[in-house]
Amino acid sequence: MGEINIEEYNKMIKQEEACLFPKSYTCPICDEQFKSLAVRTSKLYSQGMDEDLRPRYRWVDPIKYEIVVCPVCGYGALNRYFNEMIPVWRKMIQNGMPSFSNDRVFLGGNRLSYDESLKLYEYAIMCNELAAFKESRKAYTYLKRGWAVRGKLHAERDYLKKEEIDKFQNDEKVYLKAAYDGFMKAISEEDFPIAGMEEHTLMYLCAALANRLGMYREAISMLSRLMTSRSVNPRVKDKAYDLKEIVSERLKEQERNGK
Repeated sequence: MGEINIEEYNKMIKQEEACLFPKSYTCPICDEQFKSLAVRTSKLYSQGMDEDLRPRYRWVDPIKYEIVVCPVCGYGALNRYFNEMIPVWRKMIQNGMPSFSNDRVFLGGNRLSYDESLKLYEYAIMCNELAAFKESRKAYTYLKRGWAVRGKLHAERDYLKKEEIDKFQNDEKVYLKAAYDGFMKAISEEDFPIAGMEEHTLMYLCAALANRLGMYREAISMLSRLMTSRSVNPRVKDKAYDLKEIVSERLKEQERNGK
């Protein structure tokens, strides 16, 4: 486990803070007005993406700031879903919410650590479990939570103990599996677009998640369908070809090892 370079660490914090601003929200559960940190899109500099479409940016990880939590009642959701509320959902959340602790003073800070962000994700997941939201909404929250864990591992791996790394790696897989299961169910129950994705993009995402989870046969099946479809966006098809090569090698290795 390495030592933190304080000067470099402080520089990174200032660079991240420069990408943020306090965005105003009105809670759809208790009508409280509050502010939550958000990322200035003009400050985002892409550094590519992982094979499962997780974007990477310089200076800031927007996934840390995609969760909005009301500091009064504790209602939480991804920012894209925060205002989507109907009376039956509101009642289910109000009836199910435990008494809310006001110890989250970090909400008034200039940035969020990964641990603070992951704590906020738990509020969104709790609300997802209370209300009869669509499977795609739940799955997308699980996906972003898994990506946030990966972001923590990438940013802090050098400062974590081996048992901590193992724990977070397992944590990421748990949430990616929940996302995969939720999206597969949503495909059979919901109309497209699903979570803002058209059919082929979501199928590619599910294949990429299956690959990360070691479900190689499932991944190849979905990728093969994408590669033979005439209506697939060329960029998605190219990604499918590239990923299938990787998955095929991993499947061969798995079979050689008798798994």
